[in-house]
Amino acid sequence: MKKLYLFIAALSVFYFGCSDVSTNNVNQPVNSDKQFIQLPAKSGLSTESVLSVSDNVNGAWGDILFLNGSYTDVNGNKIYTIATLIVPGGAFNGRKTLTMSCDDVYAGLDFAPSMTFNKPLYLTLSFTGLDLKSMGITNSNVGFYYVDSNGKYVSIPNAGIIVSVRTGTLTVIGAKIDHFSRYAFAH
Repeated sequence: MKKLYLFIAALSVFYFGCSDVSTNNVNQPVNSDKQFIQLPAKSGLSTESVLSVSDNVNGAWGDILFLNGSYTDVNGNKIYTIATLIVPGGAFNGRKTLTMSCDDVYAGLDFAPSMTFNKPLYLTLSFTGLDLKSMGITNSNVGFYYVDSNGKYVSIPNAGIIVSVRTGTLTVIGAKIDHFSRYAFAH
């Protein structure tokens, strides 16, 4: 597993835009032709809780945060989430406890505390085990976004989005994060 983390981190480095953490209470923006991609509901027997990681980071030095977890959906399928957030040295001043939490409704992440950065952070995020075919998700109709204060989806620059219908995998590589907010896949 450690090799996978290192691979994702290296890939993110190679490739190289609100609110505090709040899961399960964000509505779809109105008047939009896009919608966040919903995750399958958890099984009633699933004991997993919100997947989250926090680290006290020195902004001058930078750091890498890893998030890795899974849950069982109502159909008995495993849904996996892997995320790597690269915080480059000089991204912010001082020390801050940064939190990255996997949304339990939408295919996305929430970040805290609310802040902007001197240098962008880079996020690689992957969900596996999704039924992308039944959702109609393809490489041509999916993007990675945050929702601005006016309720509009704002596309996040990234090094690429990979859709594998065969494995049910949705991945964004090297998403350029210039502030903390909710970031998610939408179509």
